[in-house]
Amino acid sequence: MIFEVILAFLSTITVAVMFNTPKKELLYCGIVGGVGWFFYSLCINNGFCSCFSNFCGSFFIALFSRIFSKIRKNPISIFIIAGIVTLVPGANIYNTILNVVLSNHDKATFYGMETIKSACAIALAIIIIFSMPDFIFNFKINNNKK
Repeated sequence: MIFEVILAFLSTITVAVMFNTPKKELLYCGIVGGVGWFFYSLCINNGFCSCFSNFCGSFFIALFSRIFSKIRKNPISIFIIAGIVTLVPGANIYNTILNVVLSNHDKATFYGMETIKSACAIALAIIIIFSMPDFIFNFKINNNKK
């Protein structure tokens, strides 16, 4: 699982570089993606369904993104867009389209429903974090700049 978290960390940094994220924020983007994958993987390994696992991973991605956006004084989109890429259900989307093309309607329906459930879980987790009041995330940062 540690190897997976390291790969998620690196892949999140790669996505952040592709989106021209400022270089000083790349480490924080990687942390967001790694933490999200850690909680996703933790849930999957403990027998939870992929929908709930996506929710947990996305919840912590959104939470850390919001925290880092306040601490680092940058828009939250810098952190959340790169971090969420690891949880996007791309394989399920591919399998849905593949089975539609092959006329395997039962499999296409199954993968399509899994994709929709995962996407809704990701969106719900982000909505929950974004709907939290701003005062929760107001930290007093002591920067001793002279």
